[in-house]
Amino acid sequence: MKNVLITGGNGFIGSHLAEKLLAKNIGVTLFDIKFNKNSEKISCEKIRGDILDYEEVAKAVRNKGIVVHLAAVSRVEWGQQNPEKCLRVNALGTLNVLESLSKNNSEAAVIFGSSREVYGEPQNLPVAEKHQKNPVSVYGVSKLTAEKLLAAYNYANGLKYVILRFSNVYGSEKDLPERVIPNFMRAASSGEPITVYGGSQVLDFTFIDDVTDGATRVVEKAANGDETVINQAIQFTSGEGKSILELAELIKKLYNSDSKIIVEKRRSFDVSNFIG
Repeated sequence: MKNVLITGGNGFIGSHLAEKLLAKNIGVTLFDIKFNKNSEKISCEKIRGDILDYEEVAKAVRNKGIVVHLAAVSRVEWGQQNPEKCLRVNALGTLNVLESLSKNNSEAAVIFGSSREVYGEPQNLPVAEKHQKNPVSVYGVSKLTAEKLLAAYNYANGLKYVILRFSNVYGSEKDLPERVIPNFMRAASSGEPITVYGGSQVLDFTFIDDVTDGATRVVEKAANGDETVINQAIQFTSGEGKSILELAELIKKLYNSDSKIIVEKRRSFDVSNFIG
């Protein structure tokens, strides 16, 4: 297999995926705007670059068999706070990857890290990949836009792709501290109040090792041109739901914490229910 490029390779999912691929003797190159402790122990080529810089992206994708495109504004809340940046990075960054591949390495396949947010509020549960797409957040719109770009480049240029829709991935110190599980854990461990927005939302949480195991298998299949994954969307879910309030209570119990749980109004951009 030719070398695998991971954009956003210093991130939570990207760095864990790199470790899984390297353990299987698959060559890896990481591309990110910065590198820190997430990837300091990962021994592979690392390219410091901006997904919004076409020339940097074009150089990085040359001679790669697979591009796992994970570089993104990666939180729904950040998308609401800075919608222009979210759309530029998530949509135009994806466009840079696709355009540079179509001109420099059209035989490669793109594996794109999307999100359950593309569905918006589901009409029925559990949600399958064919469910209608009606995102309710800027982040969800940016991911769906990127998915449509993949389909357009496949139609016009024959560029091969796989869409991976992630759902509330958790389970490592590499995760962003602002995200729900690390945030609850930090508060519970220090005895600080745990702030819950809404609380009744039921979501499908997926463990990082399950996600990267699945993504590794997709990389291997895509490299072999396996039609069970090529030009398909695959969501990584557990099929089980847990409410945010239940999650807070569980983490409080695990820490034997006396933290008070404070319930605030649900944020308007939060999906209320999702089970894959």
